[in-house]
Formats: sequence, structure tokens, C-alpha cells
Amino acid sequence: MTKPMKYRDLVKLLIDAGFTFARQGKGDHEVWEHPSLNRPVVLTQTRELSPAVTRHELKAINEVRHGN
Repeated sequence: MTKPMKYRDLVKLLIDAGFTFARQGKGDHEVWEHPSLNRPVVLTQTRELSPAVTRHELKAINEVRHGN
């Protein structure tokens, strides 16, 4: 089971994987994009991200790194 992750730690992983900040969404949401990924990654600026959000974003990072 995926553990919750701190927002800033996940942002560091996104940047290291080549994601760029695309725009500010509504409220406390951020949209991140990667050239080789067909969908955006949306994060909520909270102190700790839920296990479900963490799992979803780590999956996107894995897709970019391994081409799945």
C-alpha cells in the first residue's frame, strides 16, 4: 500500500522526472505537464497528499521514466 507523501517531496520527484509547472488551477490546485505524457498531473497544495493521490502521481512519474 502506498504511504502518504509530503507535497514538497512529490514536487521534487516531478521536477526530477522532467515535469514542468503548467499553470495554477482553481483554488489550491496546480497543473503539471510532461512532453511525453498525454495527460496533466494535478496536485493539491496540501501539507500531505493522500495515498490515492500519491499512487496516481507516482504512476505518472513511472510512465515517463520507463515509457509504460
